[in-house]
Amino acid sequence: MFRKSIQKYYGIGIIALLVAAIVGWGVTGARAQSQQRFPLSSPVATNVKTSLLDQPVESGAVTKSLPANARGIVLGGPFNEGWYWLDFSGSRGYAPGKSLVLVDDKYTPVPEGTPPAAKTPLPAPTGTSVPITPTATPALDPLLGNYTGLWLGEMSSAGNVRVAPGTENTRLKGWPAGRRVLLYQEAKDSKGDTWYRVSEPPEEPMYVHSSLIKKLEPVKFEGAKYKGRWINVNISQQITTAYEDGKPVKVTLCSTGKGKDNLTELGVWKIYWRLPKQDMSGGNLASGDFYDLKDVPYPQYFHTSGEGLHGTYWHDDFGRPHSHGCVNLSTPMSEWLYGWASIGTIVYVHN
Repeated sequence: MFRKSIQKYYGIGIIALLVAAIVGWGVTGARAQSQQRFPLSSPVATNVKTSLLDQPVESGAVTKSLPANARGIVLGGPFNEGWYWLDFSGSRGYAPGKSLVLVDDKYTPVPEGTPPAAKTPLPAPTGTSVPITPTATPALDPLLGNYTGLWLGEMSSAGNVRVAPGTENTRLKGWPAGRRVLLYQEAKDSKGDTWYRVSEPPEEPMYVHSSLIKKLEPVKFEGAKYKGRWINVNISQQITTAYEDGKPVKVTLCSTGKGKDNLTELGVWKIYWRLPKQDMSGGNLASGDFYDLKDVPYPQYFHTSGEGLHGTYWHDDFGRPHSHGCVNLSTPMSEWLYGWASIGTIVYVHN
């Protein structure tokens, strides 16, 4: 009788312990799932406006204010219920994990700002992720990002674009005569022939043989026109340049408004709304300029008529006007510019 009682209560105790363990695991599991852990040295971005603090507590002093979609690197953590030590372009401090998201192939920047009041009403964002794989960091090259002596040119005849100097290298595509190019760098192939690098990271490497290129004119730079980060859109040369104060940090071909009714508005503007992607439609069938484009990548609006900078997948003829007023960029360049700029960044559009 006593043994049976002991066995009975012993069995009940085991069951109770198992139940408690399962319940406890469920709570712990739910808590673990509610806060993502970020490995050391992993790239992260802010999903809301937040502040870097000097200590991993709410009462810490602010060392830097960060906008949504700011990108940094994890230096340590988690500390004190999910705080991380971070580096954002040299500024270091602590931020809560709930304000961060891992930058990986599933990462989508959050929309910012106020929707534009466009001439043609723009549809609301879909809210789904952009089907674009983030570009890997390119290998360091002392000539990358050096825009001294940069020239604008064009294809003098149709020819191939290759991944490296030399006809033995993979052909990416062909470009027709008249296609504009930027001549970022000269390079020699194994035979000693001269090629031009006609792309810039984060775009994939692209090279064209010099015999296919005609030089047009040097690229015009504006100097220290504005403080901080600002964007220059040169309509005459069809070139967009990102500046840090007076230094060009990214130069690329673009396509602005085509035709007298679609010219990109000249002036000094500021980015006031941006989102990772958006469906766009406008024009009309009668005039033959109707368009209906799905998932236009990385629009950044700077004019209330609906003009903005954005990626372009429907043409590969940058360097000549093509748009209804927006500034068309290659998709990799628009992604880079989206990560570099922010709400309030100046956009200077001029001839």
